[in-house]
Amino acid sequence: MGFIRSLTVSFLSFALITNAFAQAPKQFTINELITIALESNPQILAARDQSKAIYGQLSVARAIPNPEFEVNTGQQKSVTGPLSTGNVSSWSVLQPLDMPYTRFPRVNAAEANVRAAEAGRVAFEIEMIAKVQQRYYELMRREAELKAAQEDLDLTKQIRDRMQVRYDVGETARFELIRAQTEFLNAEVNSESSKLRVEQAKSQLRQAVGHKLPADFEVVSQLPKLETLPPLPALLSELQAQSPELQKAKAEVEATESKLSFEQNSRLPKLSFKAQQYNDPNFSDRLYGLVVSIPIWDFKGGQIAEAEANASRAKNQLNAQSQSLEQQLETAYKLYQITSYQVKILDQEVVQLAASARRIAEVSYRYGERGMLEYLDAQRTFRLARNDLIKARFDLASVVTEIQRLRATPEWIAQIESGKQ
Repeated sequence: MGFIRSLTVSFLSFALITNAFAQAPKQFTINELITIALESNPQILAARDQSKAIYGQLSVARAIPNPEFEVNTGQQKSVTGPLSTGNVSSWSVLQPLDMPYTRFPRVNAAEANVRAAEAGRVAFEIEMIAKVQQRYYELMRREAELKAAQEDLDLTKQIRDRMQVRYDVGETARFELIRAQTEFLNAEVNSESSKLRVEQAKSQLRQAVGHKLPADFEVVSQLPKLETLPPLPALLSELQAQSPELQKAKAEVEATESKLSFEQNSRLPKLSFKAQQYNDPNFSDRLYGLVVSIPIWDFKGGQIAEAEANASRAKNQLNAQSQSLEQQLETAYKLYQITSYQVKILDQEVVQLAASARRIAEVSYRYGERGMLEYLDAQRTFRLARNDLIKARFDLASVVTEIQRLRATPEWIAQIESGKQ
């Protein structure tokens, strides 16, 4: 009987543990979040559909013109002469010739539009990856702030309780007790605010990833990689060579130039091959020839002017885009240098000095060498320095993410291509 009871208890314990694991929110790494976004985010899927639609325009541009067929039949009846009467018929075939001087520019323009659409898709997906990373690091920052706020809450609660005991036995003034209670209340408010900011950051991350991510998800905490970036000239070279936004602008320039060439060549004569045959009771006629469309009245002046303006606009947009991206990269790089210096100083000097000052103030307070107010001031100074370090670290991560977006990190491109398959 005892064995059965033990077996039943073990089985129930196992079932409870299994149920607890089953109900625990699933944890996602940053790479898993990016993969989910690339596979299921509606905006990314819509961008891919739009890119595929451009391939239809390429098929249209490569298509050969269809022939035209004409068949006629009727009756022939002689009124004045000895001609025979009977059925008559005729047929004709007209095959427009796709001339190379119009076909090649038309196809080149369509191919350039395909490259522009593909580069635009890649740029959009890179932007989404950067957005997911930014939201992820924002969540990591808020969770770090929450952890620090809860530590502050526990510490200030201990101080308040200790001051309450000392006040009850008459060892301290009421002013110090009120000060300790105020510090505790401020820490409690800060802790609750930190919890709300964590929930807001999770909501923003889920919005960036997509609703395929469950609402009760958790993330695997991962500190940002504080990698050392190459010099600014190298980054600018990578920007010019790898940026999909610039590739899109360059492809649009090629497309508009090919469109201009097409409109200019459209002024040349168009040719069509024609074959026809006429049959009546007395004889048959069979003819072959060329049909020439000569632009006598319409010299394509309006179309050419429009194409020239579009080509000029595309070139100016390319120059403006290049200057804008370079300016963004230079600004982000300067911010990276400033933030890196802040992280170094805060981590190696400010926070350590503040922690040492807090420890000294705590020891001095315990031995009665200093008052509670000095200890609280040292504690507050340490909290401010620590929070500044948390903020600076994740600000640096955001800046690095922005630079990676601008330079189109090859690892991101590989991840995009694997997520597309």
